[in-house]
Amino acid sequence: MKTDKIKAMLALAGKKNKEYYEYLGISRQAMFQKQKKDIFNVDDLIKLGELTNTHLAFVDDENKVILSFNSKDLRK
Repeated sequence: MKTDKIKAMLALAGKKNKEYYEYLGISRQAMFQKQKKDIFNVDDLIKLGELTNTHLAFVDDENKVILSFNSKDLRK
């Protein structure tokens, strides 16, 4: 599930769930619904990367980054 991996990424970065939903600009209840339904979009994951000083990327079987996303890719 995406939710479990997001929680793991936050933990690895020493961040709290509250920091993430505040960074997304949503309420605690809205985050609860995202987690309950396991519905995160690409923008949410790009912002997770920003918050945790990482990047969302596609990596091939040889661990070569094929495509990486950052804040420039966020919807305006």
